[in-house]
Amino acid sequence: MIIERKAQSAVWGLLTILILVVIAGGLVDIYRLYAARNWAYSVAQEAALAGASRGRDWDTVLNSGFIQLDQAVASTEAQNLVNSAMQARGINGYTSSIRVLPDPFGGTVSGFPPRPVRLGEGLSDWSSNEPAVGVYLEVPVQWTILDIFGIDLKTVRVFTSAGVAQ
Repeated sequence: MIIERKAQSAVWGLLTILILVVIAGGLVDIYRLYAARNWAYSVAQEAALAGASRGRDWDTVLNSGFIQLDQAVASTEAQNLVNSAMQARGINGYTSSIRVLPDPFGGTVSGFPPRPVRLGEGLSDWSSNEPAVGVYLEVPVQWTILDIFGIDLKTVRVFTSAGVAQ
């Protein structure tokens, strides 16, 4: 009878260890998702700032006195920063969408960002009252252990914008 109880204790101990390993793996995956979201948000912020700062149209400032953005330059600068950050981390399969509001008094872009982002409840319009660059990123995140249980690849979506004050 004592031998049977020892065997039961060993089985229960093994099952408990397996459950704790799965819980620890799940916590690691949740942390990785949180870290990936923070990193993607910082990349989007840097790209928006780069587009807004390097995309200024100085000829318009000299002629009219108002700051305006060169749409092509601002978009290219932001996209280059996103591409270099993704390449540095070895991330493939990401999606980026960049919009520029070049006019001195801003404007509105309908349906941007194209998908809801964190805490977003649906599509809306992005608007600004100054020249601005908006950056939307979708970054895939690989799971450590949750993919064993059939939870597929997770995508982090972030949006940020940067403007130029008059």
